[in-house]
Amino acid sequence: MILLLTGCINPAGMSYTSLNNPKERKKQYVDAINFYLSQTNYPIVFSENSGTDITTLFPEAISSGRLECLTFTGNQNKERGKGYGECEIIQYALDNSQIIKKRKDHRIAKITGRLIIKNIKRIICLHSLLFPKQTTICAINSDLTFPDSRFIIAPKQFYLTFLNYKDNINDSKGYYFEHALCDTIKQETKYSFTPFLIMPQIEGISGSTGEVYKSKKADYIFLLRYLKYTWTLRKNFYKNYR
Repeated sequence: MILLLTGCINPAGMSYTSLNNPKERKKQYVDAINFYLSQTNYPIVFSENSGTDITTLFPEAISSGRLECLTFTGNQNKERGKGYGECEIIQYALDNSQIIKKRKDHRIAKITGRLIIKNIKRIICLHSLLFPKQTTICAINSDLTFPDSRFIIAPKQFYLTFLNYKDNINDSKGYYFEHALCDTIKQETKYSFTPFLIMPQIEGISGSTGEVYKSKKADYIFLLRYLKYTWTLRKNFYKNYR
């Protein structure tokens, strides 16, 4: 498994973005990277599109090959919105990351880089045991129309296929990153799909709305209901799209 953390430290007026302070955003990215370095043993790729270099903050992790920090100047199509920019970040990582190139057969867990998935190890271990490598894993709403793009687990080839939909993304026209992701999941039948069987415990702040995400400890009744919900989603997905 490879963790791909997507980032934009300085959005510089990107539309549909409420959290614009570069210093605040940088701290959140650094905190998230430190969490994944200390709480997991997965290789990490941080890909960032505002030309902000943070390599000096992680000399040991980078020199050991555990962490790779990539940066480039993107967001040249601001009118398309941050979803299009996110695609450019993923594309840049797939094209330039030595970690990803060396581990061609590994799954990639794409995470919005300022967010912390508190139970990420449990999620990855369980789903790696239960589902084949060609499975795409992410949360999705009950009518199977809008997936949660904050956290996705999929093989590298799935992301390459997804990027074929990139030029359709335009926030101002109502076609978002999530719509492209949903279309890829439904239409590309060579990939199997499952929602997370364990609910991701996400902490951080939404860059779009400023909403604060806080993970909550769930009781057993809630966990059983959630598991039943996810299996119903799987059943409906395979009934309608496979």
